[in-house]
Amino acid sequence: MNNKLVAYPFESYPYKGFMLDKLMYLPSVLELFLSNDNESGIKISFNGFYSFRVIDESDVIKMQDEFDGEMMLGIYSLVDSEYLEWFHEQSVGIHLDGNITHYMVVTVNDVIEIISCEKPVILEI
Repeated sequence: MNNKLVAYPFESYPYKGFMLDKLMYLPSVLELFLSNDNESGIKISFNGFYSFRVIDESDVIKMQDEFDGEMMLGIYSLVDSEYLEWFHEQSVGIHLDGNITHYMVVTVNDVIEIISCEKPVILEI
């Protein structure tokens, strides 16, 4: 298991200091609303997602050690992750032929992980 981080292209938005304001979970749509002290905001939408989890960034000590300081604020995709392996085990491999990606959104206070078959849509709000 590699658990390799790949930074997701995010050049258009200065990601410094973003915090999770709101998370909206709708059937097959997950929306993350982020803002910072400069009153800048973005919405990250995942359409067609399968699973997500949220954890306080101070509680991912082992994960931070595994990535040797690579995990900083931003959006990432993970290659060969334990979460994706768990998902395939739970779904008995029915999605193995699909183009499924494990995404991770790291904010000042939270780490949000999403398993999705669609790339995220990022909008300035």
